[in-house]
Amino acid sequence: MFNMPISLLRLLTVTTVVMLVAAAGCIGGASSGNSTGSASERTIIDSAGREVEIPAEVDEVICSSGGTCVRYLVYIDAADRIAAVESGEGDSSTNRAYVLANPQFADLPVTGSSRGVALDLEQVMVINPQVIFTVGSQLVSNESSGALTAADTMQTKTGIPVITIASGSFQTAESKQQLYSSFRLIGEVFGKESRAEELIAYIEATLADLERRTCDIPESEQKTAFIGGLSHGGAHGLLSTQSEYMPFIWCRVKNVAAGSGIQSADFPKESLVYADPEYIFVDAGTLNVQDEISAFEDIKSPVYANLQAVRSGNVYATLPYTSRQTNLETQLVDAYFVGKTVYPDRFEDIDVREKADEIYTMFVGKPVFDHLNANCNNLGFEKVPLTKR
Repeated sequence: MFNMPISLLRLLTVTTVVMLVAAAGCIGGASSGNSTGSASERTIIDSAGREVEIPAEVDEVICSSGGTCVRYLVYIDAADRIAAVESGEGDSSTNRAYVLANPQFADLPVTGSSRGVALDLEQVMVINPQVIFTVGSQLVSNESSGALTAADTMQTKTGIPVITIASGSFQTAESKQQLYSSFRLIGEVFGKESRAEELIAYIEATLADLERRTCDIPESEQKTAFIGGLSHGGAHGLLSTQSEYMPFIWCRVKNVAAGSGIQSADFPKESLVYADPEYIFVDAGTLNVQDEISAFEDIKSPVYANLQAVRSGNVYATLPYTSRQTNLETQLVDAYFVGKTVYPDRFEDIDVREKADEIYTMFVGKPVFDHLNANCNNLGFEKVPLTKR
């Protein structure tokens, strides 16, 4: 709905405004305190501690950060405020729930590459959004050095307010608080504070539910498992794994790669054979592998034939959640599938597909499990065929 013809008058207006503000030497300038000098503007403090002056009402924004920013705006029910996207954000064959829930992204202008490293600032200024969001993985401060941050530079070049949000994650208590702070910041920008609190409360209740179901399982009774085929910078084969795989941690499943220090790399084949896990999970993102054998094919190799997980048929496919950074909702969805598979008595009341659509609806506004799974050849939450065709 934002892909409207740009008139010559608008182009001239945008150019004139930018030149006048630049000449006044105040492009990107931040006001002091927590108030602004105009009823039509206000000042917010972003995740980097920067004071950013923005309009009182924000209706059109763009993102520069390769997925995370757009995802978070969708989470806070602000998809209709996005005026343009980076390339690939309108791909209906994606594994990203936030894109599947917003097919209108395919009709929006494109501002740059899929990883946010080549944002077309001229195109941005033609679109002329009220605010640009960008994501930083760490909170930074430029108070001591006075050096410009990337957000400062972009703001100076475009004359458009730039808000930095922290990516955060579920990995640690600190990174989770960064995540929640970003949700609240986005909520503040769009006047959707109650939506941010609703989402945070839902996440906390979901994590508490996973904790409640498995917290009393003695270590001696915890099952062992391996997750393979995880994507990082693209699709990979069976041995691509993580030593801290959150669905295992939440469900008290012993990760045979734990302690290896591997976060996005290959686990040694000999180590996997030696560990002999009771369960193997394969991330369906491996379907897109190009430079090596897909995990779905590799697991059929005679090398793994004697693994107890293979002999017992305990090899299952999970949905991919590491497409353009972490898709938090699918991370939670996979946790329920892992729990239901490994400890069925603890998750007896859970229908994993229904739970998946509950989670997707909360995060992205639509029950997209079937669409996402169809993009994974309907392999998600199924046993992996172990015989060669």
